[in-house]
Order: sequence, then structure tokens, then C-alpha cells
Amino acid sequence: MGLHKHSSVSPELAGHSKNVPSMPSTPPSTVPSRTASPMSASKEEKMPDGKTPDDSSKLRMFLSILKRFIGVTDIAAARFSLPAQLMEPIPNLEYWHYLDRPEAFIAIGDSEEPLGRMLACLRFWFTKDLKYVHGKPCKPYNSTLGEFFRCQWEVEDTAPSIVGQAHKVNPEQGRPVKVSYLTEQTSHHPPVSAYFVDCPEKGVSARGYDQLSAKFTGTSVKVTAGNFNQGIFVNLRNRGNEEYQMTHPAAYLGGFLRGNLYVTVSDTCTVSCEKTGIKVILEYLEESYFGKTQNHVQGVVYKCDV
Repeated sequence: MGLHKHSSVSPELAGHSKNVPSMPSTPPSTVPSRTASPMSASKEEKMPDGKTPDDSSKLRMFLSILKRFIGVTDIAAARFSLPAQLMEPIPNLEYWHYLDRPEAFIAIGDSEEPLGRMLACLRFWFTKDLKYVHGKPCKPYNSTLGEFFRCQWEVEDTAPSIVGQAHKVNPEQGRPVKVSYLTEQTSHHPPVSAYFVDCPEKGVSARGYDQLSAKFTGTSVKVTAGNFNQGIFVNLRNRGNEEYQMTHPAAYLGGFLRGNLYVTVSDTCTVSCEKTGIKVILEYLEESYFGKTQNHVQGVVYKCDV
């Protein structure tokens, strides 16, 4: 699989082609990692006193900033600046894409069964969680108003159907399928971006607005979807324009007291399709204080009047 991308503020980048295996039980990210934490500072980076900052000094600096936002309803909409050493050196438009596994995205409409297509949506939905499951929390740079980012994947159509017989438009192995992605920063305060993903050959597209709302609770930062963020809308043109709406759950950035930042999700979200009448309710289980339950989710699939 290859990756070709560029934005209005960075030169064009290109990845090297490689074969993509079928979906493993714990799939590794096929996109170059964007979750390298800014907590590992380069040796050239110096503090005002001439010393190299370490994780503890960065954490103390971060906590001192967060104290100012106790009681603030939305940190994301506030005007403030973080020190450069606390930032991930890429724009948020590049970081917050949902195609770490594009072969899962292009296979959403393959199954001949409506239930199989819904389960394929869930498979794609879970791949977006790879960033904070395998990586460390980070804060990318806010993109400027009007900035855009676009990229293109060339991926083999190898993801199997979960339920029902699969219909592949290109059953021959070795011929890549192209997936195009375009996003633009439409608002700076609050930060809002619009995005569109399309795979014409498979008739699969996705669109939506990205906006995060954050609130400091005293022990963690609660991150929820903003007013403009109604979820991801996936359209299957080859299936009578079936449309799936996937809403985002709330996430929590914790670990301040222990000096080890981590992200947990403990909320409920839904995936629904009005045309097929199938709906899924997902519940992300909260991490046990005494146990080791992490990244667990349970849910139910049922038919209703969506």
C-alpha cells in the first residue's frame, strides 16, 4: 500500500508501496505513525536555563497551564498557547484522519448482507482507535483558517467480508484501489475542519466535520465532540446510497497524578443506517481501578425504526 499526501503548508510526501495482508486480530497501523509523543524531546531542545527538558518538567508545565482552565466550559474554544515542546510537530488536519487502515474502509460495502455491511462499518470504526491504543497522547498544531490537507492511498482490496458473500469489483490480486482524502480548516476559534473521503472504484465515501470540545475536571481532561461534529457519515453508492452515521464517544486524558498520560474511552456511541433499519449501540467499558481491563467494548446490534 502506498500513501501520497500533501498540504498547503508542507511539501508533497510519498510512501513506498507494499503488500497489505488481510485484517489481523490486532492490526498494526499501515500509515506511518503520527503518534510519536512530544514527551521525548530532542537533545537540541533547551529550556531557558540551558537544560534539556525531561518528561517531568513538561508534565509540571502542562499541569500549571491546566490549572487556569478549572471551570472553563470548553478549553478547545479558549485562546491560549502551549509551549512548543508540548506539541506534536504536525498539523491537526494531518493527524485527525480516520484512515489508518484504508483497506477496512473500502470493504464496507462488499457484503451482500445488510448485517455484514454494518459489521464492516464497525471494523472500520475500531481502526480509528489505533492512535491512542498504540500511541501516546499528543497535541498537534492547530491548522490556520483555510489551510487544507490532502492525500491518496493505493491499497489492495484484501479485507474479507465478515458476514455474507463478498462482492469485489476487482477480484484480481495485485491491482491497487485508490482512496482520496481532502480536509480543510473551516474555523480557527473554535477549531473546526471539514473532510471528505472517496473511493470511486468501490463506491464508498465518507464526510463530516471535526470539532473537539474539552473540559478540565481537576483530575483529567474530558474530550467530547463539538456542536458541529455529528459523527462520520459513510455513503455506499453501490448499495442504493445506504448511509451510516457513526457518533463519537467521549474520551478522557488522565494520568496527571502519576506522571504518565494515557487516553481512555468510557462512553456510549451509536452506528445507524436508516435504509436498512439496523442500529448498533456500543459501550466502551471504563478501565477498572483494580483490574487491567483496557480498550474493551461491548454492544448490541438490532433492527428498529431508525
